[in-house]
Amino acid sequence: MGKILTTLLTVLALLLSVNHANAALSLSLDKKLIPITTFYKGNALKITGTVASGDDVVVKITSPVENESFMVKAKFFHLFWMNKDKIDLEKVNSVYMLYSSADIDGILSTSEKNKYALGYEALQNSVGISGASDKDSLFKEFIKVKETGKLYSETGNKVVLMPLQNGNNSFWLTVNMPYQMPIGRYDVDVYAVRNRSVVQRLSDKVEIEPVGVVREISDIAMNHGGVYGVLAIIIALIAGYIVTPVIAITKRMLLAGIMAPKRIINFMSGQLSAVPVLKETDKAKE
Repeated sequence: MGKILTTLLTVLALLLSVNHANAALSLSLDKKLIPITTFYKGNALKITGTVASGDDVVVKITSPVENESFMVKAKFFHLFWMNKDKIDLEKVNSVYMLYSSADIDGILSTSEKNKYALGYEALQNSVGISGASDKDSLFKEFIKVKETGKLYSETGNKVVLMPLQNGNNSFWLTVNMPYQMPIGRYDVDVYAVRNRSVVQRLSDKVEIEPVGVVREISDIAMNHGGVYGVLAIIIALIAGYIVTPVIAITKRMLLAGIMAPKRIINFMSGQLSAVPVLKETDKAKE
């Protein structure tokens, strides 16, 4: 009886310790909606939470998977760049941002990275590529294009960990969501990593969408293409008749402001040079 009781207590303690470890991970976003306004230039997303002491943290921001196609160019006769091949990528994210509290290769095993698609190498294993013989080189070029457009990122030592009084750690991360990110809903996944394995995962979502006048214009462009085209022409004509004269007047005012000191100096010099001439003329008359 005593052995059974001891075994039950041991199992209960293990379950409580596992539940405590699982409960340590939390996730919070400072905003669920990033509005696109008239002068939108991107926005910052703050990601915070807690994790068990000793665990590392990996944060992944992705768009839904989709199929993408693009053309590969080649130089013909060493003179002209022309489209050579069409490449199709299946089940790829248009946006993929990965951040971690340490180097991703140092805290996760290859199998775990492949399981959760963490890192460029793991991502390549989950993407289908057709239309190219050298798929490795092609995928690297694809990553470069995405990174240039600020839509892909893989950065270690970006997530900051700080100890708390209860034995856990807090973490935070600020991600600059660039204006190049398309309108849509994005997944924010946070992973607690221990002994090169993912021990817990939490998910949330953030949405980028136009608001106000920008939303109205976007709706017109999507649902009423003819009306949008007419409005664009009218706005262009109004801008041409109003903005152009305003620019011309502004240029004249600036030029007048620049030339004013020189004209004043010339005028004053003329007045001063005339005084002695008048005096000499008076003396000659006497």
